[in-house]
Amino acid sequence: MDLKLLWVIQLAPLAAFVLVQLLPKSIKKSAPIIGVLGAFMAASLSSILLLRHIHGEGLPVQFVTPWLHVSDHALWLKAPKQDYTLVVGFLMDPLNLLMIWLVTVISFFIQVFSVYYMDEDSSRARYFGFLSFFSFSMTGLVLSNNLLQTFLFWELVGLTSYLLIGFWFEKPSAANAARKAFMMNRLGDLGFYLGIILLFLLFGTLNFVDFKAEALRQAFSPGLLTCFGLLVFTGIMGKSAQFPFHTWLPDAMEGPTPVSALIHSATMVAAGVFLLTRAFGLFSASATTLWVILIIGSLTAFTGAALATVQRDIKKIMAYSTISQLGFMVMAIGAGSSIAGMFHLSTHAFFKSLLFLTAGSFIHHFHSNDIWEIGKAGGKKHTLAMGVLILGLASLCGVPPFSGFFSKDMILEVLKERSFFFYSVAIFVSLLTVYYSCRLLFVILFSKITPIKHGTHDHDPSLVLKISEALPLLSLAAISLGIGFLGSPFCGAGGIPPLLYWLGAHEIVHLNIELLVTTLGLIAVGGGTAFFLFRDPEKALVKLDSEKSLLKTALERKFFIDDAYQFLGERIGLGIAWILNWFDRTVINGLMVNQTATGVMRLGKLTSKLQDGQLQDYISVALGAGALIAFYLIR
Repeated sequence: MDLKLLWVIQLAPLAAFVLVQLLPKSIKKSAPIIGVLGAFMAASLSSILLLRHIHGEGLPVQFVTPWLHVSDHALWLKAPKQDYTLVVGFLMDPLNLLMIWLVTVISFFIQVFSVYYMDEDSSRARYFGFLSFFSFSMTGLVLSNNLLQTFLFWELVGLTSYLLIGFWFEKPSAANAARKAFMMNRLGDLGFYLGIILLFLLFGTLNFVDFKAEALRQAFSPGLLTCFGLLVFTGIMGKSAQFPFHTWLPDAMEGPTPVSALIHSATMVAAGVFLLTRAFGLFSASATTLWVILIIGSLTAFTGAALATVQRDIKKIMAYSTISQLGFMVMAIGAGSSIAGMFHLSTHAFFKSLLFLTAGSFIHHFHSNDIWEIGKAGGKKHTLAMGVLILGLASLCGVPPFSGFFSKDMILEVLKERSFFFYSVAIFVSLLTVYYSCRLLFVILFSKITPIKHGTHDHDPSLVLKISEALPLLSLAAISLGIGFLGSPFCGAGGIPPLLYWLGAHEIVHLNIELLVTTLGLIAVGGGTAFFLFRDPEKALVKLDSEKSLLKTALERKFFIDDAYQFLGERIGLGIAWILNWFDRTVINGLMVNQTATGVMRLGKLTSKLQDGQLQDYISVALGAGALIAFYLIR
């Protein structure tokens, strides 16, 4: 029964994609209905599976089919058995069930919101088809039981994200952003692919259940284990926008806002964090690998938070915030707690998708991404969006008792035990998070309303469109508030096990009064600073525009990382072009073309001397040739 449900969860979005593609043009308007129904079916069945196994009975379980057999002639294998069969199939355990529930539920709400957001877009059939195929790719990634199958769906996720980011491909900025995201991810995936090959050749298995840290330590040297881990982590750095591969994610905001919510909440960018948790035994087998992961995560968390403080585009603020929060998750895993990282992924998935959809509501209503323009156009009077924005930002800042408070404080506690330095980095990042969140809120809230011509829709949407806007926002807000309690010390009543126990924690995390006081202090300092600077948004904007400093320049130029890529790309490109030009002129034209022609000409001149019209010369040549033939035959 469980296997059948998994198949339907996997194939329902694919069926929706195929049906949308087959629709005749005359009924393409039915595409949103098909997309929403496919997403609803997957979300409903994943919820049923989650509730059925809420106490963990009968887990984990694998459903596998043999695919590729490697015989004992492959002497390079160091697997427990000489013969190994590569299998494909599903793995079902608490981690998979939680992640598949996150993916399908959020995908459903985003499909519903897209009915409202894309109502006037002439290409919405293509849009809903791509959304459904993205959900299929992501569910396949989550349910995979081995690293190679994960990689195949990993690439499908990358392909579909390219199509969604570049959905409005007629805009050069959207086409460039899609290309950039695709290329940056392919760079990371090269390391991932090499890691898979090396693992299979030397370890003989790619199954996640075989990645036990102790078994790996006994089989391989520390250096080789570090090589395994870092190669696979390279792919994760690209997919989860870790420093220095993070630059593609803010540019990906060129796609429709619901796409940003889908890609940057619980799906594409979270896939890397999920894989870190899924294959944690592989990474934890090497202490060096964990330290590298911790360092990269801290750099990412700081970079994202710092750059979010100067953004005016509401989607860019959310994008850099996502980078920062992904860094937080990676820091937790690098510190040795995959459960803390996964818990924060779970809470972040809902409140960040809520924030992105809220941004979409503002943008759709006021036709602007600029928070100052949204504020002037009357953003604070957009009651629904304003209310859920406050709730989402409270979760992002870790305000008690919102969901982000429980998951972020768990990460802080883990980091405090591991390293005071990285704990300090996390504290500073948390302070920046409160600052840029309150900056966003105060600019919209305190701006003086000066109506802009054509700043809002001049017609009221239908009841269906109003519901498709409100239902996802209110539902995600409710889940965002409640999911944090599933991992809190207050959970356990009514037979519902704490989320952390379910994921494998041996003891529940108790409320840490010291961290609670620290969190409240960060909220007071960060929020107070933002209030002091942006209580009058118009004056603050004038001051910001006139201010010139090295720090401001560095932040506005994104720490010059894109400039560095541009410089290196040009230099490397010019270098390759020079080498190819030299090879073309010297080897191909010089040796293969020109020298060949010269040789033929010289040979022609040489042979032409034999044809001088003198009969005695012809007779001499004929006799000489005959003598050579005779000598060859009689020798």
